[in-house]
Amino acid sequence: MKKSKWLTLMFLIVFLTAVLLPSCGKDTNTAVPEQKNNAENNNSPDNENIENSQSEKQGLDLPGVKYDGYTFRVMNVAQSSMTWVYTTICVDEETGEGVNDAVYKRNRTVEERFNIEMKEIVETSESSISTKANKSIKAGSDDYDLFMLTSFDAAVLAKNHMLTDYNEIPYVDLAQKYWDRDMVRDLSVGKRNYLVTGDFSMTHYGDTIGMFFNKKLLNEMGLESPYNIINEGKWTYDKFSEMARDASKDLNGDGKFDKNDQFGYMSLTHIWAQGFMAAAGQQMVGKDENDMHAFVMRNEKFVEAYQKMISIIHQGNMTFDADTAGNHRLQDIMFPNNQALFWSEVVHWATILRDMNADFGIIIHPKLDESQTGYHNYVYPPPVMCVPVTSPDITRTGMILETLCYESTETVIKAYYDVLLKTKISRDNESEKMLDIMFQNRWYNVADIFYSGEIYNPFNALSKKKDADIVSWIDKNENKILAAINKNSEAFFGG
Repeated sequence: MKKSKWLTLMFLIVFLTAVLLPSCGKDTNTAVPEQKNNAENNNSPDNENIENSQSEKQGLDLPGVKYDGYTFRVMNVAQSSMTWVYTTICVDEETGEGVNDAVYKRNRTVEERFNIEMKEIVETSESSISTKANKSIKAGSDDYDLFMLTSFDAAVLAKNHMLTDYNEIPYVDLAQKYWDRDMVRDLSVGKRNYLVTGDFSMTHYGDTIGMFFNKKLLNEMGLESPYNIINEGKWTYDKFSEMARDASKDLNGDGKFDKNDQFGYMSLTHIWAQGFMAAAGQQMVGKDENDMHAFVMRNEKFVEAYQKMISIIHQGNMTFDADTAGNHRLQDIMFPNNQALFWSEVVHWATILRDMNADFGIIIHPKLDESQTGYHNYVYPPPVMCVPVTSPDITRTGMILETLCYESTETVIKAYYDVLLKTKISRDNESEKMLDIMFQNRWYNVADIFYSGEIYNPFNALSKKKDADIVSWIDKNENKILAAINKNSEAFFGG
């Protein structure tokens, strides 16, 4: 098995087996890759070049310092409050279960190396972490070393100069593979990186948007395997539409299509709208030559992709939108019950398919047309590792975080490999290649994280109501969006 595929499989199991990992006992109270998608050409980031241009560190070269039993404090959200990804970062003891024990050993390795104690302070909600982080930093208090904040909350704190730029943290090397270099590339602002995560946290893998397909329905319809289509470079909007549009059936014969029927496609508005646009290589906010945010929606390819997406998703009774139905969790019942041919969701959610009787496969989202040279995958914004500006010893923080991410790759991820071989979650060998493509071509959406009120939410609302007139929407909202981008720039750099 090739190394890249081996690593991808290990990444997959991190979030696909997360539900097996019990919560641990807790206190419950700089090399940045060049940004390619600039405002002038709106091109996609060249991930292959990024991969090839970065060194791969074989071991850590850090000073042999000790910190006399220092307590390294991480505030994190409870796993039960964020069920769609893997959030747990510590466990109390070894249990004999591979996942649990790998996490335990990773933490003990880092604790022993630096003579520290890791302490996870768990909050029951994401908003609670944001509130406490804001209060602590404003007070100038040294209460925590790291906050696991949602990307949205982290963006607010970053604009208010409350987070540390990772490029200024000694011993952190963002060029290494155990840091999320896609996030480093996409969420930098003016070559500063406040929103960063690495292999210490697995949420950025689980939040990648994938597409599942039901093999039982595929075979009943006599359709070609999507794997073959993707391998031939023909997995496009049109091919997806051709396969999905005839799969819908009024199963109970009542003359209407609802949760009791079968559909060609199923998802949520904020996932399908962003997932398909990203798959077409289109972003709403890109970067200029100075790595600053730039409005990039006013171009022919963006308009073409949007209008085609709307015409496909809303054709006939092809799509079941759980947003419109008012219950996101209907998906959890309908797909395992063979009521959808295709389903877009965060890949972590495949954990619910563990006991599904029919076989399913995992694929990437279709590209706009065959002229598009590559595939792209949207990542729903995960929690990020935020270092407060109140940290009294940033060198200590840097060495600990670098080691935690490095040791996660060497221990936790490897521990999942044997589990993957025994699980029913990955049911075919073809998924392996799909996951390679998926994780090597990921995009974070700047508009989603920094401009949810001005762009992301209104865009999703427009998509949901079947409105194809994106040009009028751009005309109406461009000045407001440009003002928001200028305001952000001023917030980060003072004008």
